[in-house]
Amino acid sequence: MGNRSEPSAADAKSRKLLRRRLLTGLGATGVAAAATQLPAPQAAAGPPSRSDLAYYWESQQRSLGYSQGVRVDNVVWLSGTAALDKDFNPVAPDNLPAQMKFVYERIRESLAQYGLGFRHVVRENMYVTDMSALVGALPYRKSVYGDGPFPTSTTLQVNQLLVPGLMIEIEVTACRA
Repeated sequence: MGNRSEPSAADAKSRKLLRRRLLTGLGATGVAAAATQLPAPQAAAGPPSRSDLAYYWESQQRSLGYSQGVRVDNVVWLSGTAALDKDFNPVAPDNLPAQMKFVYERIRESLAQYGLGFRHVVRENMYVTDMSALVGALPYRKSVYGDGPFPTSTTLQVNQLLVPGLMIEIEVTACRA
């Protein structure tokens, strides 16, 4: 399938030797030397294609120097999305459930710009200022993904987000697989 060919017997032998050296405590220098003996991965058919998305907060994105989203081939990375209106003012300050709904709607719109939806999300990072407030909003998060597929997910509590009053920021990675 694709450009990938089956490993040869020599490749398999090299990998087996490298694995044995790792397991027997060969050390970093020996492993690095052994790794140089492995065949180089095959190059892709051409350079990856990239497209950037400036959407919703376009003027702020341009002035601050970031993209709301970046697509390279089949993978899309969306910047952290917070509950900010078009003028960069907080929406529903200090109300995590309302902010979560707003944020997921912006993420939905951004994914749609690439022809994707939540079923394509493979990674989600959530930053919150109050874990206990998040617990009550988690059923809404579950409703966004329905019965799956579910992304891998990390949630971190932080002291403060970009603008006072913000309680949640979510970034996602999506892939058309």
